[in-house]
Amino acid sequence: MGEFSFKRFSVLHERSTMKVGTDGVLLGAWTPLPPYGEGSAPFEVLEIGCGCGIVSLMLAQRLQEGGWQGNFGITAIDIHEPSCREAARNAAQSPWGGSLAVENTDFLRMPEKESFSLLVSNPPFFDESLKSPDAARNLARHNDTLPFAALLEKSQRLLHTGGVLSLVLPPRAFEKMQLLQKESAPRLALVRLTRVFSKPEKACERLLCAWQKTSGIPDSSTVREESLFIQDAQGGYGEAYRRLVKDFYLWA
Repeated sequence: MGEFSFKRFSVLHERSTMKVGTDGVLLGAWTPLPPYGEGSAPFEVLEIGCGCGIVSLMLAQRLQEGGWQGNFGITAIDIHEPSCREAARNAAQSPWGGSLAVENTDFLRMPEKESFSLLVSNPPFFDESLKSPDAARNLARHNDTLPFAALLEKSQRLLHTGGVLSLVLPPRAFEKMQLLQKESAPRLALVRLTRVFSKPEKACERLLCAWQKTSGIPDSSTVREESLFIQDAQGGYGEAYRRLVKDFYLWA
């Protein structure tokens, strides 16, 4: 499969459970990041289920270009050891190796302290479908090892107040996540939601969603809602999609 090249870095993704794909690139380019301000506390990121590390590398590029320079740290974790080895290699070969650590660990076993400004994940979302004979693919796509309720509960514990959980999900998985959120993570408030369509005439295929940890139980929240079309009616890339990925894809 070889390397996949972006404008500022390249990744190997032969052994990882999660290869380079549209979902990961969307998540890395879309995830909300705050502007850097003088005296800002270090910005700590945790990527859950990093695969080859593509999302972490994209966030590292965006944080550096946003002025954070050496004032951020990214921890990329995965329970699949070959993915971690590949992600560590990709991080070391990138311009941000000193700010990116890769750990072969289980998210649900991490120490429970408010350590992170951002949690980001392209999580496993199948819970009722037939499994593949490929065990690594099952790890990436089926949520046996990371049920939605556990993901929400743990995320609330690990985020600083004001921190964000950013995910990419299919519509049915998002609906299930929303139903679980009030009971499993009542301090998380949905603040941004982007519906992703392959073409204008197609149904929504993915949702990019961000929840923010509040200081108490949120009474209500204003959700920023948008639609994003990967292709336009003529079959070319949509203008908003081009703008989103222009700092990464070579063709953009």
